[in-house]
Amino acid sequence: MRVLPAVVRLLLVAGVVSCRGGAPPAARTRPPPLVAVAKVEARDVQVAVRAPVDLRPLYSSEVGSKTVGYLDAVFVDRGDRVRRGQLVALVRPSDLPDQMAAERGSLEQIRASLALSRNNLERARRLAPDGIVSQQELQNATGAVASAEAAEVASQARIAALATRLGETRIFAPMDGYVALRRLDPGALVGPGAGTGSILSLVSISVLRVFIAVNERDSAGVRVGLESQVDLDAYPGRAFRGRVVRIAPAMDPTTRTFDAEVQLANPGDLRPGMYGRGRIVTETHRGAPVLPAGALVVNVRGAYTFVLEGDKVRRREVRTGFDEGDWLEILEGVKPGDEVVVAGADGLADGATVRVHRTPAPAPSVAPEPGPDAARREEAPRKARPARAN
Repeated sequence: MRVLPAVVRLLLVAGVVSCRGGAPPAARTRPPPLVAVAKVEARDVQVAVRAPVDLRPLYSSEVGSKTVGYLDAVFVDRGDRVRRGQLVALVRPSDLPDQMAAERGSLEQIRASLALSRNNLERARRLAPDGIVSQQELQNATGAVASAEAAEVASQARIAALATRLGETRIFAPMDGYVALRRLDPGALVGPGAGTGSILSLVSISVLRVFIAVNERDSAGVRVGLESQVDLDAYPGRAFRGRVVRIAPAMDPTTRTFDAEVQLANPGDLRPGMYGRGRIVTETHRGAPVLPAGALVVNVRGAYTFVLEGDKVRRREVRTGFDEGDWLEILEGVKPGDEVVVAGADGLADGATVRVHRTPAPAPSVAPEPGPDAARREEAPRKARPARAN
């Protein structure tokens, strides 16, 4: 019973040996690597200073009371439009009316005293030539009139000051704009020393401004009048344009930057506090060659790219200029029309044979919209990556 399994094992071994002794399989050749290429384009490259920004009103004002009292009424609320000189609030003064009444009573007393002093002076002048009134008495009468007249002027000034303070209980808008915040309600104690702060916050938003931080390296190219652009997170794909109107005279010693103020006309849908990115165009390079970022390889010896020549690639050293993020300006090394490898450059060597898949170079700062070509793009080699170390 044990002989049969042994025979079977011998037959299997013989079959394996006979198979190994047959003809060897055909040798396989590895195909050339597949790469994606795109043409170097010529574009007008705008060299710009960039920084995050937030919109700020051109003018803002904290409206409060100069007179101590209780807030009697507020006639506007948040979001209301106001005009310069419009009555926005009333304050009920604490003791100003009583002070005004007391000062007016004092003024009447001063005027009565002034009238008496003038009569005494007139009598002394009539009697002085006959020697009935001495010269000293005449001088005393003259001084009394002058003192009473000065007291009258001082009392009138105090009454005018009290009248001004009473007028300040009517609070008017100092500018055209909108109510950004209403801080207090009727009944609150307001005025200097009350500790309640302002009543309203007003902003003027017909023109808005942003401050773009400029570092020391870019300071020489920034000047008043340069064109600027602001992109806001609230309105993607929409650019708001303005110009530099003023530049800070000194740099911040902490950040080593200075602010360039850019003013933007408000079309009506912008609000202070919106966040975005600002750019100031300092110069434009006309017809400059631009390279997709994925076509650039960086190592310790510099930057280079692979240029397609027939079915082979050649390594070329390049010198880069302005960096836009998804593409770079090339100062030396390639020219418009050259085809460069944008994907699949890993492992390539100078003079290597490749298989080519051509793809258009991406437009600057514009993402492709989804459509029927999305599936075909996914089948192509991987998209261009940012510059990588090698």
